[in-house]
Formats: sequence, structure tokens, C-alpha cells
Amino acid sequence: MKQVLLAVIIVACFSSAVLAADLTRVYVMVDMANAPIEILEFGKSRGEGGPFLTEEIEYKNKTDRDIEALAITMIYYDAFNETEGGLRSISIDLLKATQAGRLLWSMYGSRFVKTAIAYVSAVRFVDGEVWKADTKKVIETAGDMPELSFLSETEMLEIEKE
Repeated sequence: MKQVLLAVIIVACFSSAVLAADLTRVYVMVDMANAPIEILEFGKSRGEGGPFLTEEIEYKNKTDRDIEALAITMIYYDAFNETEGGLRSISIDLLKATQAGRLLWSMYGSRFVKTAIAYVSAVRFVDGEVWKADTKKVIETAGDMPELSFLSETEMLEIEKE
């Protein structure tokens, strides 16, 4: 009986260790030269090993104009370079000219994500003008990055349409 109990404990510990292992994640910021926002940092901030992953993006207003809303699109790929999905995070906090800001969010079930991509997809200035990323330019820029050599134009466009 003791041997069976010991075997069960060993198997449970081994299973927990295997399930707790996370992939080494690659975070890629696709910065467009004409984007009003520069992404300064993108990556995991806390929440190691749990079912939730808390991540953050730090950014800066590159212009001399105040911004009243911005959207950053994030796309996730698994260990096999297949789309895990994406999300568009929006901030409606006033971002003064040359000021920095931060977005923080949590995702459930993201432990299988291998590659995470972030880019500025839209900005609304306080005067009402809206700037939107040219998806084709984003794809061209991302395609030139070695970390994203697996991407196809179709995959990027499908996420942006969601």
C-alpha cells in the first residue's frame, strides 16, 4: 500500500512539474515610423506559472499633440506558429504631448503562447483627428523581423479584421 501511495505521489509531482513548465516567450514590438505612439516596452510583468498571465505595454506620445484615445493590437502565436488569437487594448486616458503611459491586462490560458506581437493600431487626437495604422505597412515591417519570419500576410490580416 505504501508503495502504491508513493507511486501516486511521484506521478502527481511529475505531472505538476510538466504542466507548470512555460514556453520561453518572444515579445516583438512592431514600431511604425509614422505612428504617433512609440512602444517602449512590451512583455510579461507578473503572474508566472498560473493560468492567468499579466502583461504590460509601456508607450510614449511622440508628437506635440495631446491624445485622447489609443489602441494597441496584440497578436499571439503558439509553439507551432499557429494563431492563438489576439486582442485590441484601448486606453481613453488623456496622453499629453511627449508623455508616457502604460496598459496592463490579464489573459487566461496564455501559457502556450510562444510569440507575442504588439503594434499601435489607432490614435485619436483631442482635436478629433484619427490616425490608423496601414496594415500593409505593419505586415511589411513585421515580415522584415527575423523573429516573425513564420508570419504570412493572411494571418496578420485575419487578426486585424477581428
